[in-house]
Amino acid sequence: MPVLGDPADGAALAVTGTLVGQMRSHIVGLHVRNPISMAVSGGMFEGAYMSPDILTSLEDARQAVAAAARDSFRRWQEASGIEMAAAPGGSATLSAEWNEVEAAVSTEIGSRGRTADLVVLARSSREYSAPTDDALHGALFYTGRPVLLVSGAPPADLFGTAVVGWNDSREAAHALAAAWSLLGRAKRIVIFISGEDDALRRSADRLVAHLAWRGYAAATVVSDASHDAGAGLLAVANREGAGLIVMGAYSHSRLRHLVFGGVTSHIFKNTTIPVLMAH
Repeated sequence: MPVLGDPADGAALAVTGTLVGQMRSHIVGLHVRNPISMAVSGGMFEGAYMSPDILTSLEDARQAVAAAARDSFRRWQEASGIEMAAAPGGSATLSAEWNEVEAAVSTEIGSRGRTADLVVLARSSREYSAPTDDALHGALFYTGRPVLLVSGAPPADLFGTAVVGWNDSREAAHALAAAWSLLGRAKRIVIFISGEDDALRRSADRLVAHLAWRGYAAATVVSDASHDAGAGLLAVANREGAGLIVMGAYSHSRLRHLVFGGVTSHIFKNTTIPVLMAH
């Protein structure tokens, strides 16, 4: 779990606690920040033109953010009764560790995420999109792992109703496979499809049958006739009181999304419900 020193980290930690409550888990808290040479590049003044006092002030601010991230993680870990452990082998069902690294954020999160089962990331109140946010970019495009994006207050019941955004894409199938253990704990499952495409509806019906064969909660298909799939998905999730959304991310080319936007970008910017996604 990347902990960025943002107020939104608290909600992501709370959701993490709910996720791991019924399984043997090891939670890795990671605070990673760009080297100061990267942090000041591209601004009004490059680092070489900044006075030592300004650079010292910037570094002090960065250290304060790191301390806030560390304290947030430790308070959660202690309040949750989770043991700190640097190596496997203990008897505890739940354990945690903390790491702080100064490196390129997207690259470091990408590398470390590849040896995790899931990356849990807080969505802060700032403008949030994968092409421009280093943490999300690294988690989504570089890890090959599912990402759980947590926004706003934790849901009252994470596993009450799960909404699966289904467009019959490889990315949607990847997200679905990553979510099996979570969907198995859901009390209700809703399959959302956008538009009135007959082939997509047949695919959604096959997904309903597949879930039934797995012995999961009965699934229903909800379609939305509008062409704004992102808004439709969130509207259905809110109407159904969903605690979790599962969806593929960037099913079309990234260039298309950069130019035209898309469902993924809309969800990033507007969701208040935890979203498990995979690319």
